[in-house]
Amino acid sequence: MNYGNKTVLFVCPHGAGKSRMAAAWFNGAGLPNWSATTAGIEPQTEVSAHAGRLLAGTPVEALLDQALPRPISAVPQADLVVAIDCENPLEGAVAWRLVHSEFDDAMCAEIRDRVTELVATLR
Repeated sequence: MNYGNKTVLFVCPHGAGKSRMAAAWFNGAGLPNWSATTAGIEPQTEVSAHAGRLLAGTPVEALLDQALPRPISAVPQADLVVAIDCENPLEGAVAWRLVHSEFDDAMCAEIRDRVTELVATLR
């Protein structure tokens, strides 16, 4: 944990799309003393093009993390873990099963809305 700062870790199967969008929306919310990062169960070798495409033109477009996806083990301990569409629940994680499974505007909106709800609980 960071001194005085808290971290939410968004995890998705590949750490390249859904978790990246969630972290961008979370970081864009400007929640004091909180920041978000991402990881994947089986990380892809690059960031998903879908994430950039879906966040293009949004207020959080510039907050999309372009670093290579990484495994959970490479992330320092997080204060909160949110697992998005992960088959096997991570111990202690909040599990999000998305209604919208296609990488489209509906999925992006669902992730944004869920992040907004999460931020409201952390204020």
